[in-house]
Amino acid sequence: MSDHTLTTLDLSALPLEPGDPLIFEQEVRLPPMRLAGQDYGFVPDMVTAVLKVIDVGRGYTVNMSFSCRLEGACWRCLEPADLDLDVTVEDFFEAELPPIEELGEEDEPTLWYQEDGMLNLSDWARDAVAELLPPKILCQPACRGLCPQCGGNRNLTECGCEPPADFRWEKLKDWKPEAD
Repeated sequence: MSDHTLTTLDLSALPLEPGDPLIFEQEVRLPPMRLAGQDYGFVPDMVTAVLKVIDVGRGYTVNMSFSCRLEGACWRCLEPADLDLDVTVEDFFEAELPPIEELGEEDEPTLWYQEDGMLNLSDWARDAVAELLPPKILCQPACRGLCPQCGGNRNLTECGCEPPADFRWEKLKDWKPEAD
């Protein structure tokens, strides 16, 4: 993997006319992610994003679209898994942020990606990917996972282990319904 230098964009330096969109391509580095205790990386970690920026007076509407591949461990069997995603994200970024005490909850997301007039495209892109992820990243939709007794990969072989007994139902073995 490449170094983890983040990609930023100086919105105020773009040749924008109020209300007119500027559409251009930008190479964006996607930083690795840590999910459920596992490391996931983008391959490649540099993608070409299409950006559309509009100066709307007191700030900028920014749209970013890109495709990427996320690779890491399957959540069930720990074998390699990958996920291809098409990402589109849009947000409003203020030209100048007001003092922190004047910000409301709806303004908070802007703070995560904008600092000193620079828009952090890398973190914004990574978080957009995180919002698209399925509940579990699997090597295949029907992944059978690992055997809880021996740890064998049940996708590769049947281990023959008996499923663990469920003692919660033991009392019901002796139960007999009352006769009317």
